[in-house]
Amino acid sequence: QEDTLAMRKEIQDLRTNARIFQLSKCTACTFTLDLPAVHFMCMHSFHLRCLGDNEKECPECAPEYRSILEMKRNLEQNSKDQDRFFHQVKNSKDGFSVIAEYFGKGIISKTSNGSSSDLRAAASSSNSAF
Repeated sequence: QEDTLAMRKEIQDLRTNARIFQLSKCTACTFTLDLPAVHFMCMHSFHLRCLGDNEKECPECAPEYRSILEMKRNLEQNSKDQDRFFHQVKNSKDGFSVIAEYFGKGIISKTSNGSSSDLRAAASSSNSAF
């Protein structure tokens, strides 16, 4: 919860306040930063020549970001497997913890296109696992 509050505060700051970049060295080559330079919101800065062609994301943060996107994609694909979800709920001692885990990972949300309402409707009709 503390991490979530910190992230929300950072998002609010990004929306309302200017971000000041004061790095004096290029993240890639560590030489003094001179123009043209590219600054990313993650606070990494690069000479344009060190960044390479058509770099639109920070080379330092991109691998981690890509792995998170891949994990999210896998979780979204798994969320479409309703049979697996219900099997986990029915075979669990605590079905609520399974449902909470799915919500916590963002697999089930009220903004998805009908899949969560399908899961909720089926879960309420088969609440024998609870």
